[in-house]
Amino acid sequence: MHATALCHTDVFTWGGGDPEGLFPVILGHEGAGIVESVGEGVTSVKEGDHVIPLYTPQCRKCKFCTSGKTNLCQAIRATQGKGVMPDGTSRFTAEDGTQLYHYMGTSTFSEYTVLPEIAVAVINDHEAPLEKICLLGCGITTGVGAAINTAKVQPGDTTAVFGLGGVGLSVVQGCKMAGAKRILAIDTNPTKFELAKKMGATDCVNPKDHGDKPIQQVIVEMTDGGVDFSFEAIGNVNTMRAALECAHKGWGESVIIGVAAAGQEISTRPFQLVTGRVWRGTAFGGAKGRDDLPKMTAAFMRGKLNIDDYITHNFKFEEINQAFDVLAKGESIRSVMHFNVEAPPTAVKTGLTQTKCAKSADGEVRQFKHTSQALGGVDMTFNVFFPPQSNKRAVPALIYLSGLTCTDENFITKGGATRFAAEHGIALVCPDTSPPKQGIEGEDASWDFGYHAGFYINATQDPWKKNYNMYNYITKELPQLLGGKFPEIDASRLSITGHSMGGHGALITYLKGDAGFRSCSAFAPICNPTQCPWGNKAFTGYLGADKASWEQWDATCLMKAGTFPASKTPILIDQGTADGFYPAQLLPQNFADACKEQGHPVECNLRSNYDHSYYFISTFIEDHIKFHARYLNA
Repeated sequence: MHATALCHTDVFTWGGGDPEGLFPVILGHEGAGIVESVGEGVTSVKEGDHVIPLYTPQCRKCKFCTSGKTNLCQAIRATQGKGVMPDGTSRFTAEDGTQLYHYMGTSTFSEYTVLPEIAVAVINDHEAPLEKICLLGCGITTGVGAAINTAKVQPGDTTAVFGLGGVGLSVVQGCKMAGAKRILAIDTNPTKFELAKKMGATDCVNPKDHGDKPIQQVIVEMTDGGVDFSFEAIGNVNTMRAALECAHKGWGESVIIGVAAAGQEISTRPFQLVTGRVWRGTAFGGAKGRDDLPKMTAAFMRGKLNIDDYITHNFKFEEINQAFDVLAKGESIRSVMHFNVEAPPTAVKTGLTQTKCAKSADGEVRQFKHTSQALGGVDMTFNVFFPPQSNKRAVPALIYLSGLTCTDENFITKGGATRFAAEHGIALVCPDTSPPKQGIEGEDASWDFGYHAGFYINATQDPWKKNYNMYNYITKELPQLLGGKFPEIDASRLSITGHSMGGHGALITYLKGDAGFRSCSAFAPICNPTQCPWGNKAFTGYLGADKASWEQWDATCLMKAGTFPASKTPILIDQGTADGFYPAQLLPQNFADACKEQGHPVECNLRSNYDHSYYFISTFIEDHIKFHARYLNA
């Protein structure tokens, strides 16, 4: 473990209120660490992985997991409730030999802990600070999830949150993220109101300010009949009732999050339910930890989820008693305790930030900027279309490489591809065509060489070789970025397509096999650049005069040499006959002939009277996405 936080639930058990509490026990359930070793048969977790322990596991196989109706995996519930591992043993022993119980299946108040494979969420983004994302192990996920997953708050809704501890503040944040129009934050400690407003509260209410008037009556009067959703995040049966009774007649829903002490019961008049109110509960905010925590980490790293403001105190782990003290005094939201362990290896800083976002085809197109090591430390931009399916599961992706003079925005705005990608549950990834301007002499002297004309190769000649390594960027850095920073995308399922120069890039990156792309297609690709003017100009500048060195970057030469994946997946090419660059620059027949010689399947369609423009691409993009879907969704 590298860091762990103190939650009210730990104090609740420590104080004897937990009906499942067992002693002696090692407490703690909000933590984050690095896997030191794995047991026999473990396949989804490996040594060196950054992980968040899960007190609500996710086996993905039990009746509960496969129902699609709950996150309450039952695969190890029986033994977890008894404070032992699934095999019935404890992995903790006191110095005198006394067996110590596991707590909530996690026991993060320990330098080392042992967990089942299904009870850790792997976080591929190693830039994410463990001392912050440890809070996702309980409180933040529970609160945000209660609003988004359980209540399903919608834009314009009115909500009320009872209790402004870490969970309640997270409900406030979740309601804000969901677009609630009015968020009432209720607590008897007014010192919490400033942070509640920062999280998104529109009204702060102290019940003490209203004398003997029931707080539910206060809320009903403030909201013209009650709220659409209320949340109880305290664990007090009286406020649970108040939360229900401030919900709007006919449709209001109240969500119980707080855990009441052993033996306590909730009550209300049945009429409250008969008249349309709904009372429901939630655990871990309805989150499926292995799927959802990587996404929440990504939201935090992109600045969409606030974690920093919850951390009011930092302690060394040996100062844990101080953390209990400040919590008991009401002075803390979360205290993070740091273990005296070696810091994790420094991750390469990508500086990934989101710069734009627009809705499309019920999904979203987002533009990102990051620092590229493959291109010499320059800032690159790329666009990603996230289909609506990516909100529920990781989806495959199709990378699109643009042509000469284009940027990362041309295809995503003009290609008409997003609705077809949404139909098949495929993300679209659109990188730029070259590094940004670097002040290199001649980089913008012509439209077919240098800036926005990187040709998707690795330059070997000065002054280009430092920055013009687009092949490495497309086949190595970009897939690694997708796998590490985008839990919405399954980076093990990638395919590639492109247009013109980008079609050339798609063909060579697929044939050379370094990225393991599942399929390849192209629109009007430069198929034989060693034999055309564009290719001669670019290859001479980037690679030098030795034409033998050019052949490794020529799709026709690669095919003739037998350089292609063993699967021999068919390649799809569309070429317009009214294209002004056909056939002198593009030479698709040369590639088709080479495929025939090698027995490699290729479908090369000549499209009568179509030119080189996006009118051509948008007409046939549906065919290409259907083609790739066969391999990406297999």
